[in-house]
Amino acid sequence: MSASEFRDDERIVASPDLLTTRVDGEVMAMNVAQGACYGLDLIGSRIWDLLAKPISVAELVDRLTSEYAVSRDQCRADVGALLVQMDAEGMIRRV
Repeated sequence: MSASEFRDDERIVASPDLLTTRVDGEVMAMNVAQGACYGLDLIGSRIWDLLAKPISVAELVDRLTSEYAVSRDQCRADVGALLVQMDAEGMIRRV
C-alpha cells in the first residue's frame, strides 16, 4: 500500500467503533472487536481531532500545514502514510 492510496478529494472520518480517551494530551484508542489498542502522538492526536467530522485529505493537509512548520509535500506524504495505517486497522472510514 502507498500513501497515494488516498486521493486529495477523498473524504474520511474517524471510525465511531473505537473507544478513545486522552492520556497526557495524546489519544489512546481501542478496537474492542479486534482486541487492538493504538496510541497516537500529539500530531497524530491532532489529526484524530480533525477526523471527528468528515474531511477531505486536502483539507486535512491544509489545516496541518497552517498549524505546523512543515512543507505541503512532506505533510501530504506523512498524512497519507498514517491514513493507510489507520485504514488497515479500521480506525477511519471513507465517506
